[in-house]
Amino acid sequence: MTIPYRSFILDLLLFLTTSFLSSCLFTNEDSNDLTEKPNVLLIFTDQQHVDMMSAIGNPYINTPNMDRIAKRGVLFKQSYCTSPVCGPARSSIITGRMPHETGVEWNGDSMKNDLKNVGQLFRQAGYQTIWGGKWHLPESYPQRPKARQKEIVGFDLLPFMAPNPDNWMLGSETDPPLTEAAVKFLSDYKKDQPFFLTVSYHNPHDICFYARKEGWVTEHDSLLNIRHYDFEYQLPDIIGTHPSQYPNLPPLPNNYETDKDEPEFISDKRQYHQEYGLETHLAFNEFNNEEWQGYLNAYHKLTEMVDAEIGKVLDALEANGLEENTIIVFTSDHGDGASAHKWAAKLSLYQEPSTVPLIVSFPQKIAPGQIDNDHLVSQIDIVPTLCDYAGIKTDVTFTGTSLRPILENPEASWRDYLVVELADYKPDQARKGRMVRTANYKFNIYSTGQRNEQLFDLKLDPGETKNLALIPDYQAIRQDHLNFLEKWMSQTNDNFLLPE
Repeated sequence: MTIPYRSFILDLLLFLTTSFLSSCLFTNEDSNDLTEKPNVLLIFTDQQHVDMMSAIGNPYINTPNMDRIAKRGVLFKQSYCTSPVCGPARSSIITGRMPHETGVEWNGDSMKNDLKNVGQLFRQAGYQTIWGGKWHLPESYPQRPKARQKEIVGFDLLPFMAPNPDNWMLGSETDPPLTEAAVKFLSDYKKDQPFFLTVSYHNPHDICFYARKEGWVTEHDSLLNIRHYDFEYQLPDIIGTHPSQYPNLPPLPNNYETDKDEPEFISDKRQYHQEYGLETHLAFNEFNNEEWQGYLNAYHKLTEMVDAEIGKVLDALEANGLEENTIIVFTSDHGDGASAHKWAAKLSLYQEPSTVPLIVSFPQKIAPGQIDNDHLVSQIDIVPTLCDYAGIKTDVTFTGTSLRPILENPEASWRDYLVVELADYKPDQARKGRMVRTANYKFNIYSTGQRNEQLFDLKLDPGETKNLALIPDYQAIRQDHLNFLEKWMSQTNDNFLLPE
């Protein structure tokens, strides 16, 4: 029997449509078929600010492995931590919530029990979830023999052992065995369920010891005393050797000098605080220009040390044929002063301590080799993004937003502002600050001290050297940022008290 042409076309269209829909349903990320789910590799360092990568154009540092991740995805240049403090920032990385929401505003705090972390969410979705390396919520290393916290809810612990079983204080000691454990996991991985593997490195955090050490190594020294600790370490040569011994020290940054009219909240911290934040106090009071250059040089070299470890993990991922179906996220918990404003370490809302690398790559969905110069992104966006790509539906409310729209379409609409918070000294819980970052401007406000506001035009003054907060022509912009902050505080139940 001859089939009428019109009927044939309709039947063909119906067949093609049904086949297409079936294909979409089969490969849709909401599918329960775990073999279709992407693996996740979350790699992050400790105390690395966003410019500490050669991929971003820093000529004084060489990070070929961080650059490898950037070449396979999107590198965000306007990327911020939620707080320039270890524990608070880490609580945001694993929950998609701000520190005041997680209950971790200071180091040593524990997260609220009713919050689900990303390990719990992915484990419920059928993933094998593993945490390797530094945790700091509040235990630094649950794998440490003397750790009081031996487990992490939602994660299996990646087993490894540092050479010094008691202290585990140096990334030069903990990072290499962590890499070995991560490489072994990837080499032994069986593909019956997808994995979520976190590799949390310690370096370049060792830069904290640069200012804390007592003197420089001589040819007769083997150990250095570290101020405010009761034991001695064999520090890496890059920390313990006088900077005059290193040729071609990097130049001091253009924003090296301090502002005499800086907020007291900052200047007092730099000049007088000898408890939490000792590094900044010691460096400001003891370093000459060459030693500040040495600090920056050591910071670069410690970052290159951890980059080498990351390369071994990437090699193992590729050697085992896992790279195409693995989402890689690379970031850090917070940045470092890096000699800008004569600031060492963290605990500041200046750009250097508050910005972090954020690179997201997934070959199946994200075009490679992109640098995003404009979108304002935050650590609270990491968990929503990973859940989105893994097709994990949850009733958890995230404060962050999935980056997927701007990862796949740079022209997509995005947020107008983001907020960073700071609580820098737990014995004085009135000491807090907030940053509001918009497309061109950055507004900082501090709860205590005189001259407690800063407003910078980051397009014209990326080094934050000209405070515009009191200039009459900028009062409307200042007020806009205050309005953004008040709106944010209302939406997130932020406990920050605006000074009167």
